[in-house]
Amino acid sequence: MCGIAGVVRLDGTSLSQNVDTILQNMAEEISYRGPDDEQFFIKGPLGFAFRRLSIVDINGGKQPLTNEDGTIVLIANGEIYNSTELRAKLSSRHQYKTNSDCEIILHLYEEKGIDLLQDLIGMYAFALWDSRKQKMFIARDRFGIKPLFFTANRERLVFASEIKSLMKYPDCPRSLDWNKALTDPWLSGYTATDLSDPSSFFEGIEHLPAGCAVEVDVKKGSWKQIRYWDLLANNNQSFAELSDQEIINYYANLLEDSVQKCLQSDVEIGLFLSGGIDSASIAAITSERQNIHTFSVLSQSTLTNEDAKYAHITAKYLGLPNHQVLFHWDENDFEPNHWRKLLWLCESPLCGPEQLYKFHLHRYARSVCPDLKVILTGQGSDEFNGGYSSVLAPAWENNWEGFTKNLNRLEMGRYMSNLPSKLFVWEEHFEQSPLSEKFILSKSSEVRRESSWEAYILTKFRDIQMYNCWLEDRIAAGNSIENRVPFLDHRIVEFALSIPSARRKGLFWDKKLLRSGIQNRLPSELYKRSKVPFFYGEDARFTLRMMLDLLLKQKSVLLEEAVASSKFSDFIDTDAFFSIAQQLSQDPEVTNMEYFLRIVNMGLLQHMVEQTNVKYEDSDNFIILSNHPIENWEKNEEEIHLKLSKRREAIKLEDIPLFAPEVFLVQRDDIQKDNHAYLVVDNHLTYALSEDEAGQWLRVLRKINGEQSLKEILSDLDITESEIRKFLEEAIDFGVITMKPIAN
Repeated sequence: MCGIAGVVRLDGTSLSQNVDTILQNMAEEISYRGPDDEQFFIKGPLGFAFRRLSIVDINGGKQPLTNEDGTIVLIANGEIYNSTELRAKLSSRHQYKTNSDCEIILHLYEEKGIDLLQDLIGMYAFALWDSRKQKMFIARDRFGIKPLFFTANRERLVFASEIKSLMKYPDCPRSLDWNKALTDPWLSGYTATDLSDPSSFFEGIEHLPAGCAVEVDVKKGSWKQIRYWDLLANNNQSFAELSDQEIINYYANLLEDSVQKCLQSDVEIGLFLSGGIDSASIAAITSERQNIHTFSVLSQSTLTNEDAKYAHITAKYLGLPNHQVLFHWDENDFEPNHWRKLLWLCESPLCGPEQLYKFHLHRYARSVCPDLKVILTGQGSDEFNGGYSSVLAPAWENNWEGFTKNLNRLEMGRYMSNLPSKLFVWEEHFEQSPLSEKFILSKSSEVRRESSWEAYILTKFRDIQMYNCWLEDRIAAGNSIENRVPFLDHRIVEFALSIPSARRKGLFWDKKLLRSGIQNRLPSELYKRSKVPFFYGEDARFTLRMMLDLLLKQKSVLLEEAVASSKFSDFIDTDAFFSIAQQLSQDPEVTNMEYFLRIVNMGLLQHMVEQTNVKYEDSDNFIILSNHPIENWEKNEEEIHLKLSKRREAIKLEDIPLFAPEVFLVQRDDIQKDNHAYLVVDNHLTYALSEDEAGQWLRVLRKINGEQSLKEILSDLDITESEIRKFLEEAIDFGVITMKPIAN
């Protein structure tokens, strides 16, 4: 993982005399991407800046790299995993100056021109200058694992690994693209497929799409974008002849090879272990070769959905050290300035709680393993092997047919997104649209794809670029770590997408392709474990309350800064904005908090780009969280639950729980039969409690009589404190329950 930046004048004239200072500023802005070295190349119309994180050929792999006669110059960020094989093929015709995996790009270019990209396996973003042809190329890997942005006008094209680096170029635009951000489906939550190119979210700044390159022809004074790889154009029909088991074996072999390639490093490697099948698969393959450290999030959410538990079980089964990094949602040192810096690091309105968790997971990993510079993750598995099939299928039809019906609904959502606005009123009157598909298609300007599956896959391809790869790269880079993603080896994805449509149900439903391929390496409780969301689900409210508390700290300074940005009130109603914040603070579920956070982020980013001194610094004011040692999950589980949920030490089990004034529990038989109970506050049905989520707590509420202590109630019901403590704390937070100490 490195940082690259540069500029080329389109008219071929030499760069200005102060370009060296500009390039230094651009490089300094992303110095955390490459703390080990800094180099520059300036000649005629071209200037390159490079920051290096040394992972392969630590001493000899400095950049820029040049070919034998110095006519081709390269700066590259990433890893070329098949460089050894390619080097062997070209060794008789070329001389190598380093053992760097990236040097092969130079010599492949000499052989094949920009078609060299077809031969590369890996993750990369690079800039190459051919002085003989007076051409510069910038290119990005097939999934956009490594970032690359650019801005161009009639005089020059400027590129960089990150947007903040581009903005150090004097005439680079500095404004959020509010229209694009507010209408982007990822940000707004609009339920539809989306086949548009990825956005930078900033005016005048281009997000180079994955699988694309830009060719700058200085002789002609022009540039053009080239797509060298198409996700859906690589179907190999010969795979249709394979049996299901042969397909599973082939997929497993590709994954094993990809993981092995990702382990190529001259520095220490770690793994983020979530407790799901994706990271467990990588851990299983890796454990046969290296005894690497694994890192997991231990929060109220991952405790409830059992991710933390299964991460511990997986690591213990494979004999890998596991660090459970402790996140207290209410008792932490996260401050507004921490969020500013994390948001500026991510430079995307999509920065959210997942990035906060993972940033601090990286930070902890680096603190306990100082030589660690590479982290493996399971990103990119779900998108292309059926990982979301069981999630997207509705509860009443949780099967492949239900999944495909939902894909059709997503596709219709895309068509409807461009309908004349007056037609939308018909959608609002009924639970399902009365408009015919034929009519909707005739009125929509969206291009129709061959199938809803195809549109879904292309949407996930965009999501990978806009969210997964973008943000995973940043939170790792901010800790001077490189993320590697074995599931985004293009050979794996191309193979999976070549599976004939008639075979998808049997192989993609609930990730059977992966589960069956890894079952000889993991026990059934691990490879059969159902997919759960990272922090969403039953206890998502704790994570969302953590985020709201952060926004409201220091007299809501982050909200005030967001609305203070110059364009905020042009797009957002300020009174409504603060009203929503107030409503969220009174809502135990913090409903739609993430969408509110995205609006806050837009305002903060606008505010930041209007300031010239904003800078991300990996400084000591970022806290390092602690690890919670776990020897045996079953023995430690009670203690873990209490550690995360117990906030008020003053509460004693001997105290008597009481309903607050004007609060009572509705327990009518007809209501209890629907699996819910209701708390009435000031004559309003305010809280609905389901048996599924709060069953034990409901039993406690039904026993409260103003006479028995909490200890007596728990004893009568045979319930432990850990089972109800989080609910008790919440009930006190929102004024539903009070605790009366027993008089001495």
